[in-house]
Amino acid sequence: MITKSMIYEVKNAPVRDRDGASVGKVAQVFPSDEDGSAAFVSVATGLFGGHSALVPVEDATFDGTDLHVGYAKSAIKGAPSPGAGNTVSATEANAVRKHFGLSPIGRATGDMGDPHENLDQAGTGPAGADDNEGAGTTPPA
Repeated sequence: MITKSMIYEVKNAPVRDRDGASVGKVAQVFPSDEDGSAAFVSVATGLFGGHSALVPVEDATFDGTDLHVGYAKSAIKGAPSPGAGNTVSATEANAVRKHFGLSPIGRATGDMGDPHENLDQAGTGPAGADDNEGAGTTPPA
């Protein structure tokens, strides 16, 4: 997580994909409405940073030099670009989240996209309700 106090440190940081490959540099940080921690970053990619991709960073880590995100370089380069302005609309956020296979904003669903999934107590519900059961498989459409 990129906390509110780390946002200025992350700006212009090199971005590394899940395999450690260089993707580009952080061009802009978009904080969340809830606590001010970073929700998305725009990553300047391509030759001379000519393309910008919006990337969710709720699970990203910053090692003091590089921002490490959990997505492949190809997925990042194919991500939607941020719109104009200094905010990300709910529509833009959901398009980016969909691109990366994440649940839409405001929907508390688990790894399988099941709204009935037991999110708080792994292993305590009936078969199929565990929040880590089926991890690594493709969520239903």
